[in-house]
Amino acid sequence: MAILRHLKRAACLGSLDRLEYFYQNSREQLASTCSKLLNELSIERVSTLSRSSAVIECLRRSSVSEIMISESRPGLEGLETAKLLSAEGFKVTLVVDALLPWLSRKLSFWGIVGADMVTKTHLINKIGTFPLALAVKTIAVPGLLKLCECEYEIRERPPEEVAELRGVNVVNIYFDETPLSHLYKLVFEGFYLDPSEIEKAFERLRVLLGNTPLA
Repeated sequence: MAILRHLKRAACLGSLDRLEYFYQNSREQLASTCSKLLNELSIERVSTLSRSSAVIECLRRSSVSEIMISESRPGLEGLETAKLLSAEGFKVTLVVDALLPWLSRKLSFWGIVGADMVTKTHLINKIGTFPLALAVKTIAVPGLLKLCECEYEIRERPPEEVAELRGVNVVNIYFDETPLSHLYKLVFEGFYLDPSEIEKAFERLRVLLGNTPLA
């Protein structure tokens, strides 16, 4: 995980206290920055998938009133997110995974997603993120600690989580890769930027992990 890599680096550089303080305040800053962006864009209807605490906190503070969520198989994290947001008063529509991109485009919903990891070229997130970003304008809410200048591998998961069929090769993968160029904005703690400006976020992270004051 990217966060563990950052913790190790901060420990080596003597900035662990700074990183821990940042982490404790990260959720608040992300939610505030993200909701500000949604409100500035007058976004009221969004589509999302899986279960991202950053996205949920953002939606709670925003002007969004209607949310479309895919089931997010095989773990069905989207189903749990739908239950949660519906109980909080949002108008929620739950759809099967393959329906989310097309219906989002047809109904003019925006996309909003979290992130498992962000490289300088791609967002790695729950499977289904890539087609959603192809279909509609999509905002990602990763936060600085999801940035990673590292090698990564998207692994197959146990096929029996999906199905056990004799003579059939069952592929189960949790994450996909979305080129950053396919995203509308990337949201971090206290700022957001265009995908083409991703180096600014990496520089901000380097400052956070180093020994110079944050600007």
